Amino acid sequence: MTRILLIETASPKRIFEKAEQVLKSGTGPSPEITILCREKTSRFFRPLPAVKVRAYAGPIGYREFKNLARERFDIAFAFWTGENRHGRWKLLPLLLRPNETRIVAGDGNEFRLTWKAICRHAIFRFRHPLPTDHYSYRPPGERVLIIQSAEPAYVRRALDRLKENALFIDPRLSIFCRNRPDVIAGFQGDPMLKEILPHSEARDSWSHWRALRRQRFDAIVLFLTGDPSYWKVKIFAFLLGTRRILIFNETNDCFFFNFRRWLGLMAHRFHAGLGSETGSRWAHSARLLVSLVLKSVALPFRFVWLLLVWTRLRMAGLRRSIEP
Repeated sequence: MTRILLIETASPKRIFEKAEQVLKSGTGPSPEITILCREKTSRFFRPLPAVKVRAYAGPIGYREFKNLARERFDIAFAFWTGENRHGRWKLLPLLLRPNETRIVAGDGNEFRLTWKAICRHAIFRFRHPLPTDHYSYRPPGERVLIIQSAEPAYVRRALDRLKENALFIDPRLSIFCRNRPDVIAGFQGDPMLKEILPHSEARDSWSHWRALRRQRFDAIVLFLTGDPSYWKVKIFAFLLGTRRILIFNETNDCFFFNFRRWLGLMAHRFHAGLGSETGSRWAHSARLLVSLVLKSVALPFRFVWLLLVWTRLRMAGLRRSIEP
């Protein structure tokens, strides 16, 4: 008997197809398949014959993990297909230590888990964030978050361009904008926007960050127009963990972010500044660039410092509450 474990680290449709493939191909003598999944998706796997479904409503606890480890699976399948979800479950093959671990990477690619294979796959996934068959295994429509990092006029021009050009597949657009009556009123009623998420500058930024990361947007739309008043939200956009970021500049040109194109945008602004008579545009752009880099470098240290101060004050408050 070959005990096989399939870990739900991709869409249920992909897991279902892999289980059917294992049953038909007869991976190992007398395969016994167990699917480890979440409670809300377990219904997709119940129709499979001779397959055990172990569903969990929440995170896997220490006792459940020990029970899984005792079963000593011969083969474990995990799916590393570039999806942001299932982050912790993707590490289960390393912790359960089956006799053999196989990684399904999409597009028909499958390999045995070794440290050398992990390095190769990390480099490949960095260059190709998603397999070409990704959208055939997920519900239709991409969830796109628009970050208002420029004046509303730039955002409305970008919406018109997105309406004319299909840069996303059946997009469902949400906008994260400043909580000002004139800004919100300008976006309300727009048929392209499904949701308006207002914020008050840096207030409650930690709560906004956690809430937006939980929604796991497929893409972000960001504006780099040279306006210095939006530098915080521009950095905030890169901390949301979204693989694709569509950049709009001040002329409504757009590109998906990578360092080569970003450097090209900076070089364009550099040459435009040199071509002006006074050079004030170049000086202004240079100041913005240096300021953005310095603030990006200093941000982690500022966050750690604030965390230490908060911890010290919290501990002092607890000590006072304990003292008689």
